Amino acid sequence: MAGGENKPQLEVLLTCPVCRDIFRDPRQLPCGHSVCMSCLQGLADHSSDLPFRCPDCRATFGGVVKVQKNYALANIVEEHRESKDKRAQQTVEVYCDCCPERKALAVKTCLKCEVSMCREHVMDHLERAVYTGHPLVQPLGDLQQRKCPQHEDEVLKYYCNVSRRYLCNMCALEKKQTNVAVEASGVLGRKLTELIEERFKSLEGKMKESKDSIKKLQEAIQNEKQNVNPNDSYLNSVTGVLLCLWFIVLFYAYSYHVDNQILNESLAKQQTRLYHIYSTITEMLVHHSPQHHDDAGTESLGILTLDLDTASPFLGVTPDFQSVERVNTKLSYPSQQSRFDETPQVLSTQCFTTGTHIWEVEVEGYWGIAVSYRSIQRKHKDNSSFGNNTHSWSLTHNGEGQLYAYHNKIKNVLSTTVEHNRIKVDVNIEEGTITFIGMRPTVTELHQFQAKLTEPVCLGLGLYRVDPPSRASVVKVH
Repeated sequence: MAGGENKPQLEVLLTCPVCRDIFRDPRQLPCGHSVCMSCLQGLADHSSDLPFRCPDCRATFGGVVKVQKNYALANIVEEHRESKDKRAQQTVEVYCDCCPERKALAVKTCLKCEVSMCREHVMDHLERAVYTGHPLVQPLGDLQQRKCPQHEDEVLKYYCNVSRRYLCNMCALEKKQTNVAVEASGVLGRKLTELIEERFKSLEGKMKESKDSIKKLQEAIQNEKQNVNPNDSYLNSVTGVLLCLWFIVLFYAYSYHVDNQILNESLAKQQTRLYHIYSTITEMLVHHSPQHHDDAGTESLGILTLDLDTASPFLGVTPDFQSVERVNTKLSYPSQQSRFDETPQVLSTQCFTTGTHIWEVEVEGYWGIAVSYRSIQRKHKDNSSFGNNTHSWSLTHNGEGQLYAYHNKIKNVLSTTVEHNRIKVDVNIEEGTITFIGMRPTVTELHQFQAKLTEPVCLGLGLYRVDPPSRASVVKVH
């Protein structure tokens, strides 16, 4: 406990009660406390037949303990580790840029002037009104590395918790425009839902009226049976009433059929319209942004988006185009020549012909991660599956820990099993290497392909099962 008292309060909160180290792959117990997955397995392997106890609060759970990954805590732990590493890198001594000789240590760095200053030279920034609005931060030794790779005149000032990267003023403005577009698509989706609900309520009202008419018809028939009268005029009047009621039922049945058909056509049109809005947003963000980013420039900003025009109808893509989920019901995507029709796969919007590109993907369930040519077959299941052709190289997980490497219909069973959900894909186009790396609990090379890459390559994701639930997200671009 003495060592724990010297830790910062945040590290104490992020410490596993078993190994007394920062959490790795935290799993939440039914009582609410969390432990590392490896620690939990160790406790289970060495426990007796007695009920399992929480190592923190000592609560008991019986012989079978149901746990689930604590995603929020895992993200906080990862963020803490990255921040700690960055603070360690910034402990290098920074000298004043204004002194004739580099002897005086800097106390502040101005992000606008892009200089570090000692106590003497920083006084102008603190006292003169002309420097109002110049942000002063702790001395930065990597100031030149803090320049925005896309907007060379801007310095990275703001940290985005969603994309986990620093942004300059221009990047922040573009991200705000993206958020506005996503919010607008959400409003459109809500309005569409309200319209559908109103139409269904109208149909329910007409169905109720039809049921009431049928009930009245049944009552009239029953009364006719009980009150048979030889008077022909009376029978004729009853027959006329029954015929009228029958025509009313037929009218409402036909009206219900027509309204239902109109509603289905309207729903299909609205879904197509919503899809086109999403597609337009993607095109605006990736291909027609104000600065006309090319694919490499977009990747340098830490953005890699999924191409909705290639997504299988059995894959649901999130509005930010960076996550995808396997769905059971076929979605109403418009028919596209570029779409995977039979194989639940999707490609990234960006493709690359030179350089080294590194992507980190979080995956779950029965998944496949691939590096693929843009020209891969899309329409035939046997030839379009990642790794089942000469156009793609794939790492596949069967949902039970077993890994397979595929290329040109050749299947390699890997001896390495996967116990983590983050995979790094490292592509060196000049050297012709495609490397898949497991990131947790330790960095492990899973498989490497050697290939002569002659066409533009992009990232591919495949989710091949609904059970177990299969998902994938592009979480980081290096």
